[in-house]
Amino acid sequence: MTYIIDSTLREGMQSAHGRFTLDQSVEITKLLVATGVDAVECGHPAVSSDELLRVAAVVEAAGEVPVLAHARAHRGDIEAVAKTGAAWVGIFLGINDVSRRSRLPGRELAELYAMVEESVGHARALGLKVRFTVEDSSRTESEELLEAYRIAAAAGADRVCFADTLGVLEPDGIRERIARLRTACPDTDIEVHLHDDRGLSLANALAATDAGAAWISTSVNGLGERAGITDYAALVVNLQYRGSRPMTDGTLISDLSRRVGAYSRSMPDHRRPVVGRDVFHHVAKLHVAAIEREPDAYEWVNPATVGRTASVGRPALSPEPMDWVVDPQVISATELRHHRHGPGERYVLVDNRFVAGAEQYCIARRVPQLDDYGAGHVDTHVHHCDSLFVFLGEEEGYRGLSVEVTLGDRVFPLASPASVFIPAGVPHGYRVLGGAGTYLNHVLAGDYNSSLLDSIGSDR
Repeated sequence: MTYIIDSTLREGMQSAHGRFTLDQSVEITKLLVATGVDAVECGHPAVSSDELLRVAAVVEAAGEVPVLAHARAHRGDIEAVAKTGAAWVGIFLGINDVSRRSRLPGRELAELYAMVEESVGHARALGLKVRFTVEDSSRTESEELLEAYRIAAAAGADRVCFADTLGVLEPDGIRERIARLRTACPDTDIEVHLHDDRGLSLANALAATDAGAAWISTSVNGLGERAGITDYAALVVNLQYRGSRPMTDGTLISDLSRRVGAYSRSMPDHRRPVVGRDVFHHVAKLHVAAIEREPDAYEWVNPATVGRTASVGRPALSPEPMDWVVDPQVISATELRHHRHGPGERYVLVDNRFVAGAEQYCIARRVPQLDDYGAGHVDTHVHHCDSLFVFLGEEEGYRGLSVEVTLGDRVFPLASPASVFIPAGVPHGYRVLGGAGTYLNHVLAGDYNSSLLDSIGSDR
């Protein structure tokens, strides 16, 4: 059996755009648990009090699924993990020349070995289970690497982790190193943490399981430092395909991918295996004819098992420029979830209904002068993509319209002219306070309702 520890909530925080709030972390944790991960890795509690609280919230949300939090081989880091209630600590230490020069100048190898023994022992004394990682394992001299792992295991580490921190290895290299580690630590579980700098992390993960690694570290959408690490969806579906690990509920994987993509402002590309927009879309005429008779002809896995549906045809933008010109229509906001009738007329300027394949939504609302604008016609909501509010008053210089905008847990009064950029994943809304003018809303999705992210468990 292969086990998965998902590190989206740690590794993803180190990606170029990843920064999960406490609430988002809890939401992601619940979906990870529902899809069947065996452990959740979250954060480095010693970094700040906010990070400690975020990890503690994830521990509570994960329930019976164990949570692991990161720590350097320092007592203070390890004690911060213990304060979160996490069952596991992931202690890491680099021992090769590069690590010593960059992080621990002047330290001798013997001193580092002593740090391994002391830190693992301290964690065990605090009642924590321990995963010990030699950072940059793949570029560490073999005997030095194995000795560090032997010391960790002897000190009580429950699991050792081989980290291909720069993603430099190929499958044969992974198999060889995991086999050596298996011999050196025969009674200790092995985990692998594989970066994707060369695009080989998934192949290396499968090779590692063949060589005896029991645990694979993943992240949703492969999110992580630089090119990221092993993609959770791709790995879990491949393991089921191989017959080595059944999926618990693959139908939630696409929603999980979409939420992580939104909260990190880094949606998976259209061709990413399993979760990409186009991976179950068939265009070639021969392919379309074949799958209409026999879906297995061009689908390696049933799309329904991962919450997807197959589609056919070419949803291309029309080549005729006149088809790109829209005659805006007045349509009530009641066609949208979280909306009611609002002040003035609402003009739909563009969406996929009017320009097939536009993948843009834009409306203009003419706001009249009223004695009472009411409590507002828009409830706070969240998109999986970036969006924009624009407020233009009728007076000279676009002045004369006053509004109130909600962004997350903050409320801002604004006077026109004003525009508000709204990052993907941020709860937002607005209401008119006074004056007259025009409100514009632009969303980077061609279907407004399908761009909405509702709270887990809410009615849609």
